[in-house]
Amino acid sequence: MKQRQKTLLRRLSKLTVFSTLFLIFAGALVKSHEVGLSVPDWPTTYGEQMFSFPVSKMVGGIFYEHGHRLTATLVGFFMLIQAFWLGISDEQLWLKKLGYIALTAVILQGLLGGITVLLFLPPVVSILHGILAQTFFILTIIIAYALSKERTNRPEIEVFTKPIHKSALIMGGMVYIQLILGALMRHTASGLAIPDFPTMGGLWLPNFSDTMVYNINALLFDLDQDMVSKSQVIIHFSHRIGAVLVTAAILYFFYRFRSVNKNKGVQQALWLLTGIVLIQFTLGAITVLTVRAPYIASFHVVTGAALLGVCTLLIMRSAPKKLTDWNRATNS
Repeated sequence: MKQRQKTLLRRLSKLTVFSTLFLIFAGALVKSHEVGLSVPDWPTTYGEQMFSFPVSKMVGGIFYEHGHRLTATLVGFFMLIQAFWLGISDEQLWLKKLGYIALTAVILQGLLGGITVLLFLPPVVSILHGILAQTFFILTIIIAYALSKERTNRPEIEVFTKPIHKSALIMGGMVYIQLILGALMRHTASGLAIPDFPTMGGLWLPNFSDTMVYNINALLFDLDQDMVSKSQVIIHFSHRIGAVLVTAAILYFFYRFRSVNKNKGVQQALWLLTGIVLIQFTLGAITVLTVRAPYIASFHVVTGAALLGVCTLLIMRSAPKKLTDWNRATNS
């Protein structure tokens, strides 16, 4: 019976991970379609209880915004069950505490989502809402990996290659910062602050002069888009530079560690990470070239989350099962 319960808890943890990834996509669709206030009240939906709102009325922007709320509630429900289940299980204390932390995070995330609507989408709150979503996603992956058969079946004492783990931490940190820059760009209306690619305002090396900003606004005028300021151009440029640095770093680490065969899981994660970052870079370019087509932009967001998720998985797979195992690790 105990083994059966552990199997169910393991499946629930995986369901929570993939549900959270879908939730990030649903949230991205809301922003990409600019329909964050299509449902102007919270926690009700046009005065009705969320789950009693008629499906027939879920049209236009309401479909995306109300659908996002329903998905968020479902993820919160999964996390509530998971945290409670972990609390009464015989899992390690740190894992139980992590479950409670993740539950707190998803509750706070829901509150931030509500505040975002009630305060008419203030950029600061919206950015925090986006960052916390990515952070919560990391927590769900750590919990799922800690419960996984892969980790359970790992030997108590293993030999590790420290450089891979350190590199995984660097990659994870870079991707996390890049996602923060992405959230800043999206919620300051800077997504098209540089509307051309691969040039930037017609330049290969931007100088951020008034002339450059004028040329960008001329391009935006032709595209029937809102004008932008120099600060928005700088925010967008920072995200582009971040994309180049993250892509280059991952490709470098892949080249350096691709022939390390001691850990099959690490190799799989490295290959997956490389594939996703190339897709992500391509989606970023297409997002600009299609003038932020909603579904392209949303896939760009969720692929970024997937990249962060694989980085987290690589960190977990390349780390020792116990901290005390670092004493036995090698630098080979």
